[in-house]
Amino acid sequence: MKIIKTKELTKIQFQQINELWNQEYPLKLKNRFELLLDGVENFNHYIIEQNCQVIAWAVDFEIENEIRFSIIVDRNYKNNGLGSLLIRRMKGDLGEFYGWVIDHDDELKENGEPYKSPLAFYIKKGFEVLSQQRIDNEIIRAIKIKNKVKVFAETDRLILREILQIDAEAMFELDSDPAVHEYLGNQPVNNKQQIVDTINFIRQQYHENGIGRWAIIDKKTNNFIGWTGLKYVTEMTNNHINYFDLGYRLLKKYWGQGIATESALASLDYAFNTLNADKVFAMADCKNEGSNKILKKVKMNLIETFELEGIEHNWYKIEKSEFKN
Repeated sequence: MKIIKTKELTKIQFQQINELWNQEYPLKLKNRFELLLDGVENFNHYIIEQNCQVIAWAVDFEIENEIRFSIIVDRNYKNNGLGSLLIRRMKGDLGEFYGWVIDHDDELKENGEPYKSPLAFYIKKGFEVLSQQRIDNEIIRAIKIKNKVKVFAETDRLILREILQIDAEAMFELDSDPAVHEYLGNQPVNNKQQIVDTINFIRQQYHENGIGRWAIIDKKTNNFIGWTGLKYVTEMTNNHINYFDLGYRLLKKYWGQGIATESALASLDYAFNTLNADKVFAMADCKNEGSNKILKKVKMNLIETFELEGIEHNWYKIEKSEFKN
């Protein structure tokens, strides 16, 4: 079914979701749907409708430096996979997000039925239960859950995970540095919205292609170092289309420490042994000695030189059999 993502609800949609809320939760929480977003400015609604009736709804919102969510499915559609569909969409859009789950079964709902906690459902969907974080008061007893961030690979020093919106500040530092962009067209970014849009684009690639660039995280400090990994290129480049491209970009303070090489090798291993790719390509400005050195160090073969936007670039390729050897 189609998911409609919107920041605005019609009056009818609001009423229908409020009815779903009252149907879903214990009587003590009746008509508290509106309070969920009280004072929240940045949020998104995810709606599934049938015959102009909202049958499933979710929302993500920012509060206390976290992205949180809530989700409800009409009881008549509980076994139709709509909850799973909404969660898959939010996992793709958000990466890391949190929620509070009522985790007791002894309160009555509006129709007189006992409330049953959906905690087991979220655990099955890969959420981590933060057992030390609870709400226990007269109105609600709930436990906090967290969507696990996908880690694609690890090395001795690095964690290579999905890029998240929480990386925006560090990525702005990276891409606003003229030194980083010296061989990337000399066009560093100048506002953070560009980074937000870039992260959204990368996360869309995860959804559409199953792969995209990864954040490089220092195991010891948990600091963001830069990005690395594979991009599935669907536009024509040097007479090639629909291919895996290897890339990397590091904050300047981490240059010269072998991190790009370490992360590139992990990326190639993922390409050939997880994605079962038969070849991977890469390119670098001919004048970029550092990047060319890294590509040769990971045993990529210099195939030819070509012109990209008026600049000469080296074109590299490595076959799966070559990587194994």
